[in-house]
Amino acid sequence: MTAAITAFPNPLSGFESQFDDCVEEVAFLWLLRSRALIQPHYQTSDLAELESRIDAQLFALAQAPERAWAACQSALAHAGPGEVFAAAAVAFRTLEVGCIQQAVEAGLQDGAGFAALVSALTWLPGRYCHDWVRKFFISKEHIHKRLALATCRARGEDPCDFLTRILRRNDCRADSLLHGEALHCVGVFKRRDLSPFLAEGREGGEPGVTFEACRSAILLGDRSAARMLMPFALQSGPRQCDALILAMRVLPSTDAKQWVAQLFGQTSPDAARLSVIATAALGDPEAVPWLLRCMKQLSLARVAGEAFYQITGVDLQAHDLHHQLPQLNDAEAQDHPDTPVPPMDDDEHLPWPNTEKLTVFWETIKHRYPPGERLLLGEPVTEANLQRVLSEGPQRQRAAAALELALLDPQQSWYSMERRQESP
Repeated sequence: MTAAITAFPNPLSGFESQFDDCVEEVAFLWLLRSRALIQPHYQTSDLAELESRIDAQLFALAQAPERAWAACQSALAHAGPGEVFAAAAVAFRTLEVGCIQQAVEAGLQDGAGFAALVSALTWLPGRYCHDWVRKFFISKEHIHKRLALATCRARGEDPCDFLTRILRRNDCRADSLLHGEALHCVGVFKRRDLSPFLAEGREGGEPGVTFEACRSAILLGDRSAARMLMPFALQSGPRQCDALILAMRVLPSTDAKQWVAQLFGQTSPDAARLSVIATAALGDPEAVPWLLRCMKQLSLARVAGEAFYQITGVDLQAHDLHHQLPQLNDAEAQDHPDTPVPPMDDDEHLPWPNTEKLTVFWETIKHRYPPGERLLLGEPVTEANLQRVLSEGPQRQRAAAALELALLDPQQSWYSMERRQESP
């Protein structure tokens, strides 16, 4: 590779602790961004601001690579995913093999680290990572090949012949995680030349492989494969939500509603919530009266309000259709210092719908929404409308638009939500 890092005058000399602070800040900001990618109140401009702040810290670290890497090594001693991202983002920029190997090894210890490593490789300009992605593809280690595939998918770069070779190898297909990632890429990049491998993957075996084969078959236009998603959509498991959201978008409306009714009748803790999320994905305004009833249940109120917004495009806060809840002030917090802080949940930043006002409001506007038509933010699911949501909408609705576009256009790759808002 390249020679060792050349020492040069450092404007931050004498302030080594600042490097530790920069690494800590990068790790923290990356965690914020990774969470923001699925938050309902984040827009593209908010993400761009976070990304700019991360870049500023990485720029400061780049002024003294040796000291920056020393700070990264210290952080890796107690590495969480944020520290893995920071270390990888610094290491690949050094071009130093030893630094890169340490960062990669730290990231491959668990699933969270793996995701952070992929994110760092997605973050970097191609000149810092493309050669390494090629090295990962030709590595004997299956986890390196999976890292390369996941990076290509997140960057939106077709693996081309590397993907073909992986799917042709028996040893690679025997690794269920690698096989599943490869099949996922077939659908994401609309690789019809590899569709025979999807048929093989759907024939049974490891659930993750079957799911990815079905999902990619649907992305390639075979909507009949949606029925094979039923076991995933109606049974608790790690792929249930993804299976439901996809099925709702491709099943005939009657079948989709039957799946939702069947799920809602289950006793599992998440069944009712997932039913609401599925209804939002279906996008039929005929479901609004049912969503209004769901809003009267404390556990479903906010997610049902979001479903109403996703179907109709009516912003509850902009139209004063939500409850103004009092905020806990500092004095109140000090009165109860031992009260545990509840963990962040998926609904934390959603408004509480005012059901009474919303019911009246719906009666005045429901004539604008003919039942049976699939909508996203109040508009038909067309390419022009989807492109607008992808460009301007909140994150969860952007993700919905990206999937709808991939399903709508047989040639268009599935846009990765991990990609940066602006090229570095």
